[in-house]
Amino acid sequence: MLLETLDLRKNDVLIYSQNMFNFNDSFKIIYKNEKIKSPKRISYFDVCAFVKDPSPKNLIVYRLLTNVNSLDAYSTKYGYFIQINGKIELIYFDPIFAIKDLRHLRFDLNPSEFRFKIQQVGLTSLTKKETEPNFAEVYSFDLKAVEAQNQNDKIYADAIFAFDDSFIEEESNTPKVSQDADEIKMRTIQDRNPKVEAIADVQKIAEDKNIIKQDLTTPKPPEAANVQGLREEIIDLLKQALGIPQIEQQMQNGALHHGGIASSNIVDDKQNSDLSSSMQEPANNLFDLFKTTDKSDKLSERERKSVILKFD
Repeated sequence: MLLETLDLRKNDVLIYSQNMFNFNDSFKIIYKNEKIKSPKRISYFDVCAFVKDPSPKNLIVYRLLTNVNSLDAYSTKYGYFIQINGKIELIYFDPIFAIKDLRHLRFDLNPSEFRFKIQQVGLTSLTKKETEPNFAEVYSFDLKAVEAQNQNDKIYADAIFAFDDSFIEEESNTPKVSQDADEIKMRTIQDRNPKVEAIADVQKIAEDKNIIKQDLTTPKPPEAANVQGLREEIIDLLKQALGIPQIEQQMQNGALHHGGIASSNIVDDKQNSDLSSSMQEPANNLFDLFKTTDKSDKLSERERKSVILKFD
C-alpha cells in the first residue's frame, strides 16, 4: 500500500508497505516536511488510523475478487473496510494480506476450482467532508502472479524522493523477512478454513492461462452500520494474537488534520522494475509520477487486461 496525505501544510506524510506478513516491520512513514527525511517504522494499527482519518489523501491498496458467490467479507481478519464511491468495500494493504485472509474467509469450494484476482486500486479522497473518508476510484488493474508475489510499494517512495537531497535512505541492516514473522502468533486466531490452509501461500500463485472469461466478484461487505464495530473487533483480535497491550492509538507528530485536496492522475504498471530509474525530473507527490501521456496509455491498456490466478 501507499498512502499520501494531501495539503496538510505542516504535516504531510507518505506511508508505504513492503508486502510482508508482518504487522510491525512492513510499514514505513516519511514526514515530507522534515528538514532531513527518512523512513521510520509505523505499525499496522497506526496505518489503519491514518486510512480511517477523513483528511484528504491518495491511496494505493489491493482488492480481492474470487469465483465464490457471495463470499462473506464479515469473516475477514487481515482486510480493512473503506468507502469507495459511497459503498463499503473490503480492501487489503498488500497482496500477501489478501492471500493469508483466504484461510479465514468462509466459503465452501474445492481448492482446485478456486480462481481469483488481486487488483491494485488507486484511490483519491472525494471533496465532501464526512466523519470518515469516501474515496473515488481512479484506476484498477489485475496483478500478474509475479507481481502479487513480489509487489513492494517502496518503489513509489523511492521515485518520489529520488531527487530530494534532504532524503536519507534507511540503513540496510534491517533483516529481510524470509518467512511470515507473525505467523506463529496469528495461529491463535480462530475460523481458519481447512480447505485452503495448505494452499494459501503467496509463492504458490500461478496464472490460469486456460480460462478465456470468468466472472469474479468482490467479497460481500457487512451493512454500513456494522462496519465501525467490526473494524474495532478485528483490530482488537489482532492485537490480542500479537500480544499488544490495549492502549489508545496516537498519531505521530500530529500528522492528521483536515486540509485542502489536490487532484490528478495515477499510475504506471512498471512498478518493481524501472519506475524510479525512468524519472527524468523530480516529483512533488505520488500523482506527479504518472501524468505523462505514454504512461496513461500503458495504464489504459493494462486496465483492459484480465489476469486470473490460481494456486498450484
